[in-house]
Amino acid sequence: MADKDNRDLRDIQIEESSRGRKQPKTAVSLERERKIRRIAQMLDHPNCDKETFVRTIRAFGISDQSVEFRELRALWRKRRAG
Repeated sequence: MADKDNRDLRDIQIEESSRGRKQPKTAVSLERERKIRRIAQMLDHPNCDKETFVRTIRAFGISDQSVEFRELRALWRKRRAG
């Protein structure tokens, strides 16, 4: 419990000390941005089939059992149906 309190306190201190300054993008957020952009491009590409799409989102580390995977498949079906 003390560990969680220490983390919370550190998070608050960092947030307070950085107010008014632009936050640098972390490598994680940049990678997530690239992943989202790539998936969006695939959804828009008319020649990208479902197998390629699913293989690519798996390559990004998205588990078949995850909510994100199911949402992406639903987006695929929606884009291809209309």
